[in-house]
Amino acid sequence: MREALAWARYAPLRGERKVVLIGPAERLTHEAASALLKSLEESPPYLIYILYATAPDRVLPTVRSRCRTIWFGDHREYWARKLADVGYSEEERAYLLDFLELDPDALKPFFGERRFPLEEARDAEEELGKLPPEELIARFIAYVGDPIRRRVAAQCFLRMLPEVPISQLFGAAERLARGGREAALRFLAEYLHFLYSEAHEGWCGFSEEGRRLLLRRLSLAKAEVEANANLRLLLEVVLLWPRWGSQR
Repeated sequence: MREALAWARYAPLRGERKVVLIGPAERLTHEAASALLKSLEESPPYLIYILYATAPDRVLPTVRSRCRTIWFGDHREYWARKLADVGYSEEERAYLLDFLELDPDALKPFFGERRFPLEEARDAEEELGKLPPEELIARFIAYVGDPIRRRVAAQCFLRMLPEVPISQLFGAAERLARGGREAALRFLAEYLHFLYSEAHEGWCGFSEEGRRLLLRRLSLAKAEVEANANLRLLLEVVLLWPRWGSQR
């Protein structure tokens, strides 16, 4: 790890990027992970870290929270086959597999009784689409164990985020903080997913560079939640960040 960090300190001479491939990441010692953390948090634009793991739940939380999780290879195919065996269509499987990036256990509720996830998502949109911000957060907390309704509640809230009055943002942050650290972590994970999948360049006035900066900040915010930061204060700051988008 020391050799990799020393190599990564200097910008590339020919290409545009340097890439550090580390793995299996679950075998990092505490000392190696500690050495890596600062570089993960403050990596220069030319540097990319790729950590791979066969048991991501065993990767140290402080490292995992600073990375975007991407499932690939046989793991995703395995779950696709399992969903097909239950009777889910190709479109339904594609929708459900998207949850794996944020939550390895998200598919468990779909292997008992056959569900209809696309219809559930549409029903949730109709149910939640016109609710005020604080009520959406209340529903998000109530649905924290239901990946579909949890995601829709978060999406509805984040779509309206730029227009929500600041007083209501503070109320939403307080309510989410009362929901506890698990709810806060789930919300930040859905916020990251929203930025990757739906909020493209121009959202809240962000340039592409500004959006990438927000993604990094949100990743660090997840780590702060796990480190027992003041939840209400942290969530207030997180919800106010898009207000500064036009200035970035």
